[in-house]
This record gives sequence, structure tokens and C-alpha cells, in this order.
Amino acid sequence: FQHAATRRYSPQLAASSPLARRVFVGPATKAPYGIMRMFALLAASAAAVPSRLVVTMTRGSPASVQAAQMAAARRGNVNMTIRAAHKTLTVVEFEDNSTARAFQDQAERSGLRVEEDQRRFLATSSASASRKRQLAEETPWGIERVYNEAVPNASFFPSAVTHPLCIIDSGYLLAHPDLPSDATAADPSQADPAGTRYFGGDICNHGTHVAGTIAAIGGNGEGVVGVYPGAPDLKIVKVFGQAGQLDGCGWSWASQLVDAVQRCVDSGAKIVSMSLGGGGPSSTERDAFQTFFDDGILIVASAGNGGSSSYSYPASYSSVMSVAATDSSDKKASFSQFNDEVDIAAPGVDVVSTVGPPSDTGVGPPGYDSYRGTSMAAPHVSGLAMVLWNKYPSYTNAEVRTALEEGAEDLGETGIDDYFGHGLVNYQGAEMRLFTPSPPPSPPLAPPAPPIEFQVTVGGGGWEGEVSWTLTCSGALIGSGGAPYSGTLSAPPGECTLDM
Repeated sequence: FQHAATRRYSPQLAASSPLARRVFVGPATKAPYGIMRMFALLAASAAAVPSRLVVTMTRGSPASVQAAQMAAARRGNVNMTIRAAHKTLTVVEFEDNSTARAFQDQAERSGLRVEEDQRRFLATSSASASRKRQLAEETPWGIERVYNEAVPNASFFPSAVTHPLCIIDSGYLLAHPDLPSDATAADPSQADPAGTRYFGGDICNHGTHVAGTIAAIGGNGEGVVGVYPGAPDLKIVKVFGQAGQLDGCGWSWASQLVDAVQRCVDSGAKIVSMSLGGGGPSSTERDAFQTFFDDGILIVASAGNGGSSSYSYPASYSSVMSVAATDSSDKKASFSQFNDEVDIAAPGVDVVSTVGPPSDTGVGPPGYDSYRGTSMAAPHVSGLAMVLWNKYPSYTNAEVRTALEEGAEDLGETGIDDYFGHGLVNYQGAEMRLFTPSPPPSPPLAPPAPPIEFQVTVGGGGWEGEVSWTLTCSGALIGSGGAPYSGTLSAPPGECTLDM
């Protein structure tokens, strides 16, 4: 079972499979099924994945109509049209790669930008073999670690927020007794309990586990405690775990993520948390995330569970905070990907959090389980960002990101490195850093002025044998001699004196 942060099943390999090509003209969405059945479901559904393309419109609705007509002429299907990040995207699906390529060639000759829609996977490396039964409330080790082993009491946390957090994942078990009950669907179409994409259910358990790390209620004698206990006004978008779909918990699409983030923004969220990723970059996705960041949104994503130096997206876009995973000894988790886009690290091994009923039966009470993966690390960072930004709401998303990065506890090589980025996220360090911004860089030194040349002529008349002279500029000797003398001397700009 794997999310963007740990790996038993490799999303990178799946994303590169020729059986699962997808092109996008806009975002699209698919949802995951049960965690314990993930491998079988992925194998069964991989061959049925159509070629999927995303078309970026530069001329508005007429271009969208044009793309739809070209697709229909080749028996393609417009999966969805997305308006996000100030652009219109059209997602087109075809039954085979050759038809998709022919459409792409025609669309690009017409001035449209077309690229393959990339698959995105959950970033969990593994779950424990058995669920936990929490007989009393406990504080997971990772929560204590990011607060310097001293989690603040309830009065420390704002009871209302001006910078809400949005979780893009497999849903949120609204009925879980240890999760806030005021979470809402960022996408209004997911608010219906009878719908297949209802945000308040989670057949994959992944999103519910992520949510518990962020917001599990404290002081209720139940289960665990989150980074922001009882965090109010969470927004949820489900992109995995659609009821009734074979590949439900398997993957989503880059286009769907762009649409999901726009849904978060439209709902008022200022922070987006994504425990997911995939190996293929997308210029459409990259540009959209940069636009979201420029518009004031802080985006956090898991670095990936491949255990290699490969990049995982969207985490590896510069506009997104890429989160690596550490264990309880502050070592890099074996599965955590490492590269020059890793921004920060957080606990991601043996993380206990909220889950639903057993995923093999779907029957029984909600519970708790221990997962590992960069999926588990990312919510530690997004949760701390929510605390920090809502305690100090006048700062910008860029300032909060800088505070988190530069306030981190340095691990590994001194300074920023590929394994931990700036280091282990730390609330106290981030708060201190927020109040002590880096000094502005020293202005560059002005280049030295060129020397000044001048003519010196000394006569002397009948006293030539008794005449001597000395020229100094700014205290430096430039020349001296007797009479007669005529010559050119040079000196740096300054005050010059000729003594005779």
C-alpha cells in the first residue's frame, strides 16, 4: 500500500507504464478503493486506462469548443473542462495512443498546448499488520518531536482560523469520534452523502489518517492528538476513493489536482496539504501551482517513497514545499526520496493516526493504525503551517514558508541538503524565525573609480638647480623631482597637493 511518501508498490513505475497513458487539456479525477486490495485493483484496471491529454486554452471558450470538435472527430471524449489558475484546461481521452498522438499533432498545429496527463498516487509506504485499539489518548511521537517534546496546551491554539487548511486525498471520515465534525467539502459536488465522491467517507483510510495527524482532537480521552488538535474549518477534496471504481485507491491525475486546488482556493483555504505524487512532470500542473503560490496559497506535498534521488510531482515544483520523512532517531526514512527539491523533513515512520473500519471488510467502528511514508510526513508540516499562520495572520504565504524552512532543526550535512532540505520542521524555531527576518543582503561594492591622468610641468627659471617638488594625492606619493620637469602622472580621485 503506497502513497506519495512510502513505497511497497511503486507509483513511479506505474506512472511510466505504456498501458496507462493519459493526456490532458484540463484536470480529471479518479478515486481509490480499499488499501488492502490495492495491488490487485491496480493490476486489474491498468489495462483499461485510456490515453489522456490535457489541452491548455489560450483563447478562451472558442478554443475549448475547437478542441472538443477535433477530439470528437477522432472518437475522443472530453472528460472535463477545468477553469483553474486563471486558465481553461480541457481533458481529452482516447482509446489508444496512436489516436491520441494524431489529435495532439493537429491541436498543436492549431496553436493549442497539449501534453500527457500524468498519474498521481497516494504516498504511503505501508500500514501496520493490525489496527490499534486506543484504550486511552496518546500523543504520537512525531507530534511531540515537532514541538520540541512539549506540545502546547489547548489555549495555545486559535479557536477560529483566518487561513483554513484544505486536504486533497481520499476523503475524511466525518463520523470518526477523534476528528473535528465541522470539516466541509471544498467541492460542493462532494457534499452529498449519497454521492460516489462524498467527502465524509474514506474507503482508502489514507485521507483520514492524514487528517488525524493534522487535527485529531486533544483532551477527549480518545485515540491520538494532532499537530493542531481539533483544527477548525478544514476543507476536504476527494481525488481518490470513489465508490464503485476498481482503481479507486490506485491513482488520480495531475489535471484533477489542479482542479482540486482551485476548489480549495474557491472554498477560502489558504493552505493545501497533499500526501501524493508521481514521477512525471507536467508543465500545465507546474504553471498552475506557481500561479496558486503567487496568489498567496501555501502548498505542501510529500517528497515520494521511492527511496531514490528521483523527483516526485507536484512536490518537486519550486512553488511547493517538498517534505521528506524521518524516523524516531531523526534519520532519513529508507523509503524517502532525496533530491535538490526537498525543502524540509518531518516524522514519517510508525505514525499512529485515525482510520476507518477495517479496509478488508468495511465493517466495524473507526479506529487507529500506524502508517509510514512521506504521506505521513507532509501533514506534520501543513499542520504546523496552519498553527503558525493563524496565530500570526498578517504574514504572507512566502514568509510563513521561509519561517518553517529556516526555523527547521538542521539534520545531516550542515546547511541545506538533498535528504532533509533545511532540516526537521520545528514550531518553536519557525515562530522565532518569523520574528527575526534575515538581514537584507549587503549592497554590492562599487567598482573602484578609474585613475585620473594630468600633466605636471615644473620650470624654475634661474633657480632650476635649487627647485624640487613633490606631488601627493590622498596622502599617497604620486611623484617627485627637480626642475625642469614636464610629464604625465596618474592618481586615483582625491585631494592632491603639489609642494615645491
